[in-house]
Amino acid sequence: MLQITSPSNPRVKQLVRWQQRGAERRRTGRFCVETWRSLTRAVDAGIAVEAVYATAEVWAAWPAEVDVGAAERVVISPAVLAKIAYRQHPIGFVAVLVAPPRALADLPSPAAPLYVVCSGLEKPGNLGAILRSADGAGVTAVLVDQPDVDLFAPQCVRASTGAVFSLPVVGAPIAALVEWLQARGVQLVAATPDAAALYTAVDLTGPTALVMGAEAEGLAGGWRAVADVPVRLPMHGTADSLNVSVAAAVLMYEAARQRA
Repeated sequence: MLQITSPSNPRVKQLVRWQQRGAERRRTGRFCVETWRSLTRAVDAGIAVEAVYATAEVWAAWPAEVDVGAAERVVISPAVLAKIAYRQHPIGFVAVLVAPPRALADLPSPAAPLYVVCSGLEKPGNLGAILRSADGAGVTAVLVDQPDVDLFAPQCVRASTGAVFSLPVVGAPIAALVEWLQARGVQLVAATPDAAALYTAVDLTGPTALVMGAEAEGLAGGWRAVADVPVRLPMHGTADSLNVSVAAAVLMYEAARQRA
């Protein structure tokens, strides 16, 4: 195996860029994971592993069930691990994965799909949490109205608990998403605090897209203009809104309840 002991090695610098810069992840189509759960779920989802950088101790105890195929295997020193790890207490490896291409044309379109649309989300952790809930609620796919969305940011990967690897997720401009959904007869249900209807009063059993906006800015005007049904969640206290990932989970599981 190749061995890297110096934190100033060019490969180390590239790994740091992949860990810290979304633009670099998007430009190269590469991203990193550094937990057994993330690596295992990525491999199970068919995502290619390009290289694994691990300490000698981790390589010596590498579990047989974690098969990284033909990935390059590199031995690194503890100093290099400390440089390239995103986590404060790393396990002992960082794996480089190839981001799979994703487009609207690749999305499943069953008879009664349930989509979630994320509009203007600023925090990768919120997107990851939505993906985790979407996976649990049986959502067909998640759409993001940002063509350059950083799906494989460390915060998103961690918060999704690996759902980002297996759940269909696509980023595209609002106009493209609206056209794609309307062409398939999908009801656009927009979550907004000023709606008259409660979320429980709307039929979510047919082809439906739940449209969620950012907490600070709310739902973008483009979505408000095309929404078929605005809905709200009741707020009985002094807070005027829920965290967007929590609100999305409530709506997704209401749809799942109705469909059951």
